[in-house]
Amino acid sequence: MNIRKKQQGLALLILVAMLAGAVATFGVKALNHSNDQTARDKITQAALAYAKDALIGYAITYGDTHQAQVHGYLPCPDQANGNPEGSAEPACGSQDVSQLGRLPWRTLDIGVLRGADSECLWYAVSGNYKNNPKTGLMNWDTNGQFRIYDSDGTLLTPADNQAVAVIFSPGMASSGQNRSGSAATVCGGNYTASNYLDTAGGFNNALVSGIASAISQFRMGDHTLTGDRMVFITRQDIWNALKKRSNFFSTLDEMTRKTAECIANFGSKNSIDGVTDKANMSLPWPAPLSMSDYSDNANYDDQVNLFSGRVPYKVNNSRTVSGNMIASDILLTGGTCSAGICINNCPNPTDWANLYYPWWNNWKDHLFYGVAEEYRPANHPTPPCGNCLSVNNAGQYAAVVIFANRKLSGQIRASSATDPARAIASNYLEGDNASNIANLTASGIENYQMSTESSAFNDILYCIRQDLTVVRGNPASTPACP
Repeated sequence: MNIRKKQQGLALLILVAMLAGAVATFGVKALNHSNDQTARDKITQAALAYAKDALIGYAITYGDTHQAQVHGYLPCPDQANGNPEGSAEPACGSQDVSQLGRLPWRTLDIGVLRGADSECLWYAVSGNYKNNPKTGLMNWDTNGQFRIYDSDGTLLTPADNQAVAVIFSPGMASSGQNRSGSAATVCGGNYTASNYLDTAGGFNNALVSGIASAISQFRMGDHTLTGDRMVFITRQDIWNALKKRSNFFSTLDEMTRKTAECIANFGSKNSIDGVTDKANMSLPWPAPLSMSDYSDNANYDDQVNLFSGRVPYKVNNSRTVSGNMIASDILLTGGTCSAGICINNCPNPTDWANLYYPWWNNWKDHLFYGVAEEYRPANHPTPPCGNCLSVNNAGQYAAVVIFANRKLSGQIRASSATDPARAIASNYLEGDNASNIANLTASGIENYQMSTESSAFNDILYCIRQDLTVVRGNPASTPACP
């Protein structure tokens, strides 16, 4: 009996020892797996981060490498349409339609990038940030078309800062994915996104919407639900980097000056029976504040008897009344001086056509304009100022041109080109400027405002004097446009 008890006790000790050994072995293996996964994640994250930096760098230097273009654009993906592997497509899809493909590493000049599972990276670009065909408005209020969710379903991109690009590192092939083929000779495999990117939890990472301006959604992987690792680039990632460029704000400022000079130039081309009438310095009427599509230049048409609004692109109404001799109804264009178009710096038009017109074309929704009653379009000599504009309750000016600077607290701008929020002047301008521009019954004798930049005011204002010279507003001087 004692022997049997001893044997039973010995067997129990052996069982306990075996269990302890098994637990210890499992713990070591789990620890090794954890360490291995951490190392793999680091490899993948490094590749993704490198690609993200390269894409941001491409966007913030786009205007430097592409003549007569602004910054902000991202390349099309590599979609295997006859170009060397790793090359961005010259054009991809229709305007504002998002695209998905492999990362164009050759175009970015970064070499092949792979995640820890040895797969090359994939890439989706928002339709309104791809470089061809271009969207109608590329500026800091152009919002991305991608919503990104964490692996637990948490939305990571707020409505006013959606993603403009997503970079994927595919995990190991899952059931049903076929990665055979030789279409990608360097990376290996094929160009079918669903063979690399996963569908899980109601999200399909291999699919972007084929509808213009539509939202697409992506979900982060968690090693169980989906193997896709990703990083994303938001609207603010692009524009915060651009704001650090030393010439970014100065270019916007100079574009505003050139636009004011072009409006002033209109006033020097009025005529009587085809002969220049130097006594008639009337300026064009503004374009409306509210439009159906703020990216369409044709909507920026001058409106009769409107004294405040946006800077006009077409001045057909004003041109008819004043007998203006510019050769076209288009005031702001990338044309040439020889065509008779209102261009700055004649006889050398390249400063406007190549440098500033592209900026106006993409930032036109940020430019506002008020004209004095005495300088409204007319076919008679311009009377001395009695009913003209003032700034900071001083001076008498023919007109003002205002650039809406960075969005301030409470202003709503990150939207589509058709969003009604763009019609609200206070979403762009502050103080007297907002109320004057929004005033549909403005009479051309309003007082505009110039203040030191602060958290409550940052408008940039240029005055057109009575002699049609242009000067930047200075809040430290009296009058503000000396």
